[in-house]
Amino acid sequence: MTTLLVVSSLVITVTSVLFIVEARYREGDEVDRLWSLAFAAALTTGLSYLASAVVPELWWANAVGNIGSVLTTCAMWNGIRALQGRRSLVQVSAGAGALAGLAVVVAGPDGGAWAGGAVMLAGTALGALAGGVALLRSASARRIRAAVLLGTVLLAAGAFYAFRLVVFLTAGPQSLLFRTYAGTEVTTLFVVLLITGAAFSMVVLRGTQARARQDEARNFDPMTGARTGVSFVPRATALLRAHEEGNVPVALAAVTPEGIDEIAVAFGREHADRALVVCGEAVQVLLPKRALMGRDAMDGRAFQVLLPGWTAEEAAAWATEVRKEILESPLEVPGSRLRLAVSIGITTARTHGYDLDGLCDVSRKVSRGAIAEGGNRVVPAQADGDVSAPTATR
Repeated sequence: MTTLLVVSSLVITVTSVLFIVEARYREGDEVDRLWSLAFAAALTTGLSYLASAVVPELWWANAVGNIGSVLTTCAMWNGIRALQGRRSLVQVSAGAGALAGLAVVVAGPDGGAWAGGAVMLAGTALGALAGGVALLRSASARRIRAAVLLGTVLLAAGAFYAFRLVVFLTAGPQSLLFRTYAGTEVTTLFVVLLITGAAFSMVVLRGTQARARQDEARNFDPMTGARTGVSFVPRATALLRAHEEGNVPVALAAVTPEGIDEIAVAFGREHADRALVVCGEAVQVLLPKRALMGRDAMDGRAFQVLLPGWTAEEAAAWATEVRKEILESPLEVPGSRLRLAVSIGITTARTHGYDLDGLCDVSRKVSRGAIAEGGNRVVPAQADGDVSAPTATR
């Protein structure tokens, strides 16, 4: 047991220190501070239980260990709340930890190794389950594999500690069932896996978010050369406002590449990204003077092109050239060459107003409708607000 506690403490120490140092390197926000608290608490828990096991006279170290165990999962839960833009409930976590420690103090030196055990197990289980549920219920988090891993790890930890609590209350900590399946040996190994898995997923998750924030702060997408929302939206809005004053025609085209997901499945994500690059380059080559091209904020695999001074007919003619240019720019994939296709939805300020959000929404629906009807089409929106169109250019 002593050897196991020493080794697990070393692993948890190294893992916790690496995460805390990495968080400080990022000059972390509230999320990093809360998750650093969780790892500091995990480190304290391991060292405290080791001290009480080696030196029985240090009975009060169990109180410190119980507080650290509860704070480990509760701080992870609070970090997830902060990650989702919700208010962290640090006071609740601190209260639960204090209660777990107080139970040991009340029991005193004669309380034994499992003094306050029920409170500690309940608090640790609730913190882990709350964190796992909060993370996996978020649709945006579920799109990130590291977030799914973290949520799964927390749910597994919560379920294990809930199982320990049930056995603790029904059979007791000295029972064969508890010592075999929920005792300190099994738990020590489980905690090592929990801390290692949580640290890995947290570092990857925070790194992914940091890169996303950097991309959002850029004026131009480094992969396709299109404007990001940071620069496209204000420039396009100002241009529409200026043209509205003179009642000047403006068209907007939504260029939606087709089959990107299928390319990713068949040949890998790098070839799917290359397909987007090919489409973006074709649009850039044929981009008219003073036109604005941006990545669609609602669909990162599509482009929006604002064409000032253009009518629907002129925009449709330009979009047809873009479609043909993309068809004539095959994508090299392992063992083959793919002809790429796009559907382009056209709308104008004359028919749908000078509001950028409205124009983007209509053109986006038109292009998606064109794909649903067979794809590889240029479709102007109707003036009556119907996003379908009776005619299309191939």
